[in-house]
Amino acid sequence: MAPHRNSVSQCAIELPGAPSIPGETKPFINHINSNGRLTNHSPNLNSLYDAFLRGRALAGRDSAVFGYRPVIDGMGNVGPYRWLSWDVFHKRFMDLSSGFYHIGLRPQDRVGIMLTNSIEWVLTEYACYYQRFISVPIYTTLGQEALEHIVRESEVKSIVCTAEHARILLGAADRLPSVTSLIVVDLQTPSPNGALAIRVHSLASLEDAGSRHPVDPEKLPVPEDIATIVYTSGTSGMPKGVVISHANFLACIAACLALREAGDMYKFTPSDCSIGFLPLAHCLGRVVVHLVGVCGGRTAFPRSDPAKLVEDLKELQPTIFVGVPRIFSRIQEKVLSTVKLKGGLPSALFQYAYNTKRNNLGRGQLAHWLWDRVIFKPLREKFGGRLNLIVSGSAPISPETLEFLRCCFSCNVIEGYGLSETIGPATVTLIDDIEPGNVGTPLPCSMMKLKSVPNLGYNVTDQPYPRGEILIKGGNVATEYFRQPESTCTSFTQDGWLCTGDIGMVDNRGRFHIIDRKNNLFKLAQGEFITPEKIENTLMNHFIVNQAFVYGDSLQSCLVAIIIPDESLFPMFLQNKGISSDASLDELCRSELARKEVIAELALWGKAHDLRGFEIPKNIRLLATPFESIDLLTPTLKLKRRLAKSYFQDVLAQLYAEL
Repeated sequence: MAPHRNSVSQCAIELPGAPSIPGETKPFINHINSNGRLTNHSPNLNSLYDAFLRGRALAGRDSAVFGYRPVIDGMGNVGPYRWLSWDVFHKRFMDLSSGFYHIGLRPQDRVGIMLTNSIEWVLTEYACYYQRFISVPIYTTLGQEALEHIVRESEVKSIVCTAEHARILLGAADRLPSVTSLIVVDLQTPSPNGALAIRVHSLASLEDAGSRHPVDPEKLPVPEDIATIVYTSGTSGMPKGVVISHANFLACIAACLALREAGDMYKFTPSDCSIGFLPLAHCLGRVVVHLVGVCGGRTAFPRSDPAKLVEDLKELQPTIFVGVPRIFSRIQEKVLSTVKLKGGLPSALFQYAYNTKRNNLGRGQLAHWLWDRVIFKPLREKFGGRLNLIVSGSAPISPETLEFLRCCFSCNVIEGYGLSETIGPATVTLIDDIEPGNVGTPLPCSMMKLKSVPNLGYNVTDQPYPRGEILIKGGNVATEYFRQPESTCTSFTQDGWLCTGDIGMVDNRGRFHIIDRKNNLFKLAQGEFITPEKIENTLMNHFIVNQAFVYGDSLQSCLVAIIIPDESLFPMFLQNKGISSDASLDELCRSELARKEVIAELALWGKAHDLRGFEIPKNIRLLATPFESIDLLTPTLKLKRRLAKSYFQDVLAQLYAEL
């Protein structure tokens, strides 16, 4: 665990010699780039394949690199984690790359990866790097329209998938003209090809063919080669393919290593073990795997069932856990509700210990000599007992949840901000910065600035701190969307700045704060601007709320909301309010008494968490069906706002009519 330091007062500085441009701040760079030069990729690393070889040299060829839990019976039960060594993994992905070559793939051909996190996922990824194929991750939860759009636009030639998804793809074969083959990971022997236009192979058969007839690469990848095309989650329409080079990944890795050497980031070592929880189709998930790997560490993949995550954490005993705020807030809610149910002395003792540690956070003390042993040790052991670093990304995390993680796990907790276009992280908090609310400072490989958005009331001349749209430029920033020139021109300036659409603020220490979203704002009848994501995140931090969709009509003066309550905690809440909770969740959601109690409770919660009066929904509808069950969430768990508005159109109209 890194010691707390107070030596860095200025986290980011203005780029030396940068000209002043009206309506913009000067570019901000990380404080370690005091000479004004951004960190570039290491001259000794030309590709992610080189990064793999560096990690192998640090760890040792026979050390473990990737792990998984094998299924041991027909009931789906799993055994302890099983590991592949660096050398075995290296041999397997080289064999697979040769197998790809034997079925007709050539450098720059696109290979789809339609799998959940697994050994097969990373085998395919590295096989692509080795022979200079271009991987195209495809979320397994994509709807049919988005799936076909991605495959057609990127002209994917082969897709690695499960037998279940192979059936879906074969059913759409006439709409996927570029696809010539499917490589099925859970197929032991090749199926008869017959007259099918798409040939079906097993992954094992390709590895075997490649092992018997190896094919050396025409040449190894270089920084400028395209490594992957990652499609955005599609919150506002069809996904866009972000073209990412090896240089983009390597710049991000080099920046993180530079921060490590400066003492501003966790000291990744070969002894580290990370749980690969974030989808590998998500840029942040892949960056973490490569960063841990280049330092010689290992990664293991949990089962795809989130309900089994805690079991997998306990079995794996990782040192690093990278997740999303919703997972961490759920952990917080479960722990605190369990403590509350115990009552009496155990509850009082936990609260006393928690308050003591919370007060110590202001002095930079993460550990406590007594309470960590007596109160928090059993909780830490449920999550493996060895966590040294927790990283939260993908969405804002509440200050209360950050505080909870630091108090209960006594480890470094950092937060970041980024997009697919920045290859995951664009900013990260310093390892010893425990002040909540900021997302840190630019990675040393990039610079960031704000641009005024006067029609929304955000200006770089605002006091006490400048505000505006965040623009990013640097080695980790992509330069285009695949075959979408109009979208490229909209999002990227001619001189290489990415226009994020996020509204930010820079404080007096050069730390960025995300305060709004440029494109999802709407006005109420009285002219007030509303940011639905901020309100939804606040509501979802209450233990009874699992999901929320906040809506406002420009002809109305207030907000309404769709609330999906927590299946286990909602009945407990109603019971405490004197309402019978014996009915099913669906029946409880239809209860008028329950609805009124939730409206009142969330109004109090909103006021206590700095929501203004017009930001608190005045009417709600409780539903038992999660958004993902009706295809209203993107693969990165963001709400498809336009589809949600259309889906709930009648319900929203009724909520306003009731008012």
